[in-house]
Amino acid sequence: MLSALGAESESSSTALGKACSIASNRLDPRTRRFTSDCDAQTFCSGTINGTCIPRQCRREEFPFGYRADQSPPALCPGGSFCPDEGDTCRPLVAVGQPCQFNRDDQCAPSNTPGLADYHNFNGVVCLRSVCTYANLTEKEPCIFELSTYSDLDGTGLEFKNTIVRDNCQTAQFFCDAATQVCERLRLVGQQCQYHRDCLSYNCLQNVCASPPDEPFEVALWQYAATTLAVVLAMAATCIMLVVMHRRHRLKHYQEIRDYCEEQSRQVSS
Repeated sequence: MLSALGAESESSSTALGKACSIASNRLDPRTRRFTSDCDAQTFCSGTINGTCIPRQCRREEFPFGYRADQSPPALCPGGSFCPDEGDTCRPLVAVGQPCQFNRDDQCAPSNTPGLADYHNFNGVVCLRSVCTYANLTEKEPCIFELSTYSDLDGTGLEFKNTIVRDNCQTAQFFCDAATQVCERLRLVGQQCQYHRDCLSYNCLQNVCASPPDEPFEVALWQYAATTLAVVLAMAATCIMLVVMHRRHRLKHYQEIRDYCEEQSRQVSS
């Protein structure tokens, strides 16, 4: 009976066989995650009177929504991608063609060397749902896209994180939101508005700061000052111990002398 209840619970946790409509496919306004009438293991088969059926592909090595004992669908081969719906593998999209939100991997890579960067997919970005080269240089007119995400911090309070994407060469330039032209990435200490403006990708209180993962470098004078402080502290400790020891010996000597003098006075009397 327990196994039957477990099987029933497992089947109730999935939308397999549920009625659905492709018209309900959308992005969550808070997280920008793809959502539909189906769950993470199924996709909708039709616009009208559709049914949630098992997904045919996946985009991640370890997809969301599958337990360790479940077999997820296969990854797509090279030259293709799995859409957010997970219905089937599709060929990469040419520049200028539609793509899904923040899915740079759906775009065919650029053949121009030097454009690839961790902010794009081999020199191409999905910008405003269109595959676009990230190849514009300084002072060229550019386009950008702002995406604001809501999340909770460690104290449970909601905060918003704004991500900026543009079609400038991401490793060297950014698209200035005010002038809408490509500008050189700002260095640490320079003014900024978004993380994207900084070479360190870390804008704190409108000033570019060092990245959080940057190792802290100690200056040579700091090593010297620390060593000198340790040596002086050790010397001061040793001197203090010697002084205390001498005072203790002197006090003990005075006690012995006073005792001897007292004994001598008693004998002489």
